[in-house]
Amino acid sequence: RLLGQSAWRLESNVKRAKGVSVSSCTGAAKDENYHDSSRSSIAPFRQHSLQSGTLRQRIKSRSAVIGVVTGWYRDTNHVEILGLLDYDFIWADAEHSSASPDDIANIILAAERRGLPTIVRIGYGYQNLIGHVQKYLVAGACGIIVPQCESASDVEAIVRATKFPPLGKRGLAPERWNAFGLKGGDVSTSAAAPLIAQRAQESNENFIIGAMIENKIGVDALDDILLVDGLDFVFVGPVDLSADLGLHGQIRHPLVVTKIQDIGQRVLSAGLPVGMVVVTKEDYSFWRDRGFTVMAGLAQQMFIEGAQDIIHSAKEYEKNEKLN
Repeated sequence: RLLGQSAWRLESNVKRAKGVSVSSCTGAAKDENYHDSSRSSIAPFRQHSLQSGTLRQRIKSRSAVIGVVTGWYRDTNHVEILGLLDYDFIWADAEHSSASPDDIANIILAAERRGLPTIVRIGYGYQNLIGHVQKYLVAGACGIIVPQCESASDVEAIVRATKFPPLGKRGLAPERWNAFGLKGGDVSTSAAAPLIAQRAQESNENFIIGAMIENKIGVDALDDILLVDGLDFVFVGPVDLSADLGLHGQIRHPLVVTKIQDIGQRVLSAGLPVGMVVVTKEDYSFWRDRGFTVMAGLAQQMFIEGAQDIIHSAKEYEKNEKLN
């Protein structure tokens, strides 16, 4: 009942603004000839990020792009804020979080609202399960990142899962990424088939596939991984790599940094972009100077640093107040 009353109030306000009187909670207008012409057409059409392919084009051209890794699926306000702050993409984390495909879908909706493409890092091992990957594609992901990539077959499995025939085996249906087969202002079904065909081609051209190198197995297989047709970039996972080297969490240890630089040079020599995590401002300049272009900050780290800065400043102020 409350929902019905709220809807009536909203419609009543619209009608009053148009000079039409409203008689009761039924929403019936006194002017029986009143017709809201706005209902005869679709709302303003917003193109999905996958259609433009801008992010993939920038990545492939080795232009610097910076996104933010987030697994905070319960809050989507921060996703919209990052879009308003002009970040280039959202890295929705389904590996180091308990997020489900439905949760990731909410992140994607918030990101698309602000024109922000979303790349999803799936859980380890799921690259071999096309049905699992499909759930993130249906949700509107513009790309998939494969964690702990250890072989060319890992990447090949993602290509098959994310590309439509003849490039892969992805199932085709009217979904969010293709505007459910609709075109702005056109609700006719006659145009649906060629429209979906066009968007399937756009998806094959614009969908982004990234592989994370995070251990010795992946490093040893890197040359084969780089030969896979459809791979768009390689991203180094410094924390897992440090653990694999027996230096758990020491991402700035000389041995870890040297290994990351070696991976980067091999990727760049193969003609592909390479990416790295940005924990500090210094990290960004350090890795950009070494040719890394796909950069990703951490939402959790941003929150921690901001919260620490405020609490430290507050405590310092109170300490000085007591001394005075």
